[in-house]
Amino acid sequence: MRAVRLDALGAGLRLVEVPRPEPSGTEVRIRVAGCGVCHTDLHIVDGLQARVEFPLILGHEVAGWVDALGRDAEGTAIGEAVLVYGGWGCGTCRECASGNEQRCPDGRSLGFQADGGYAEFILVPHVRHLVSLGSLDPVQAAPLADAGLTSYRAVRRAEPWLKPGARVLVIGCGGLGQFALQYLRALPPAGGELVFAVAERSASRMERATELGADHALLEPDAASARAALDGPADVVLDFVGSDETLALAAEVVAPGGIVVLVGEGRGEMRFGFERPAVEAWLTTTAWGSITELREVVSVAQDRGLQLKVEVMDLADASVAHDRVRAGAVPDRLVLAPR
Repeated sequence: MRAVRLDALGAGLRLVEVPRPEPSGTEVRIRVAGCGVCHTDLHIVDGLQARVEFPLILGHEVAGWVDALGRDAEGTAIGEAVLVYGGWGCGTCRECASGNEQRCPDGRSLGFQADGGYAEFILVPHVRHLVSLGSLDPVQAAPLADAGLTSYRAVRRAEPWLKPGARVLVIGCGGLGQFALQYLRALPPAGGELVFAVAERSASRMERATELGADHALLEPDAASARAALDGPADVVLDFVGSDETLALAAEVVAPGGIVVLVGEGRGEMRFGFERPAVEAWLTTTAWGSITELREVVSVAQDRGLQLKVEVMDLADASVAHDRVRAGAVPDRLVLAPR
């Protein structure tokens, strides 16, 4: 089969022919329909991602069809359209028992330690890592496995603060931020709406934020203009960038008792003390999500028709796709598809 592999740091992506994997035991082989291209893939190429094993076929946003089953694999059928949950835990530790396999200290995740979806086929260790897509198009649905899931977990983490009339600042309206806006609009608190402002560095993404229901779209705002747009400090700040600059903005804008949810891996840091951010503000990170949350994401997509403008590129053009993402020349999400 064809696959795009990174043999070592600095080696560059290579389109190669490798043996098609054969499932055994509880394993399931998936014929890949599409694999989303994520900024984390670039972090792996750049050596900024911990716990990566080489040589590696990249890609962790994978959807496709069940193609073959190991003799002990049960609970799915050949041809079923599925989304692949990429946090493959040991299945027995405390984190796995809590349903958070993505936090397993001994986990082997798709596209990080195990070969991922920049390929025509992948092996999944167990049926429990598959979510049925029903009528959803697997190519269009592939970004749900990370961009859709990660932003959903962030919104759910902030749920106790999302009361009627709450002020929300979303920093960054790329693939993840666009999902977050839709979740915030689709799952409002009982009895009232939220007030949204989106902080962006791109005029085109500002327009997209407005299309998705943002009350205010702000181009590189400072704290004063963000507070003015929200008519006060933010009860919730969702930072999908994570740079020093965006975290500084979050610290200045968050309300007393509010929450800052850091999602973006921009390698920024925030100074923390009694004077800044506001008194009793909560700070948290989120990463990926649980298999239960991924099922909820698929359910929301089925029921409410989540919007994400997916651009499909051939698997052979993976290096070009990386260059475009690195240059910020992608308005939404790129999906690599074997052809």
